[in-house]
Amino acid sequence: SDLSSGINAEWPLRPGEYCDTLGRCLVTVLKNSLRPSAGGHNYSWKDRKTFDDLWMRLLIDASFWILFTVIGLNVVTSLILDGFRQLKAERERALKDMTTLCTICGLSKDSLTTRGVSWSNHVEREHNIWSYVTFFYYLQEHDGRFSAVENEVLKKFQKADPSFLPAGRCISIDTKIDLEKK
Repeated sequence: SDLSSGINAEWPLRPGEYCDTLGRCLVTVLKNSLRPSAGGHNYSWKDRKTFDDLWMRLLIDASFWILFTVIGLNVVTSLILDGFRQLKAERERALKDMTTLCTICGLSKDSLTTRGVSWSNHVEREHNIWSYVTFFYYLQEHDGRFSAVENEVLKKFQKADPSFLPAGRCISIDTKIDLEKK
């Protein structure tokens, strides 16, 4: 039976459209749905008039959409997801460092607790980062005279030289080592 009899009343077929069997109707629908309006790729098949020519056009259009749309979008999506994955890993690493490494001296939480130093006391009292920020602010805003130590710290701070910071050291550990030597 002719499948197009009911369809043609509502949507008349244009030249090059075939809908007399289910297979031909499927190919016609795919041909017209894969291509953007007005031919899309600037590749005209005006001289092709038979149904068999539609198979080649369908193959070309389908391969175009598969290659450029599906694969292209998957590549872009995977690049975006990989970027977010890297950002998440960096954020997690930074959060771990913030909770397990002292910002001032660089000693780890495990290293301090192994030596009998309280982590919370260390980061809240000995090496409170806000005390250092306040001290640097004082050095930059103060117009008066500085002590020799303050002058030295200010010079190194202005040169971005971190050698004035107690890298790998803290008062609690130094005191314990001094007491053990006595």
